[in-house]
Amino acid sequence: MYEISHEVLMIFVLMGFMAGVFATVFLTRILEVIHMWRMFHTVLTHMLIMCVSIIEEVSFLNQLKTKAMSEADFSSKQIKDFEEVWDKTLTNWQDSAILSIINRAPPRFRAMMPFSNWKEAVRFLEKALKE
Repeated sequence: MYEISHEVLMIFVLMGFMAGVFATVFLTRILEVIHMWRMFHTVLTHMLIMCVSIIEEVSFLNQLKTKAMSEADFSSKQIKDFEEVWDKTLTNWQDSAILSIINRAPPRFRAMMPFSNWKEAVRFLEKALKE
């Protein structure tokens, strides 16, 4: 039978300990990254939900404004011109909100945002809500 000397046994114990420390540190870092990605994804989803809610409220106010304009005997051309300007303003706000979210995010998190405009952000939100 082979006998293991005390020195050889200590080397194996030390190697096992170092492998355990390495595995623990590596696994901890991987889990931290996964947790941070999930948390960022959740926060980003909720921010986009808030932006969509704002758009819904603003659209409702636009409908009230259009109704008030028609009751105040504005011409259909004036109402149509107002709606065109309103749509352009709303589109500009949507795109500037998305650009603001992207520009204010920490640089390392920007790669986790798979959108660059409002339409892509809404697609991202729909996909995230399905999951």
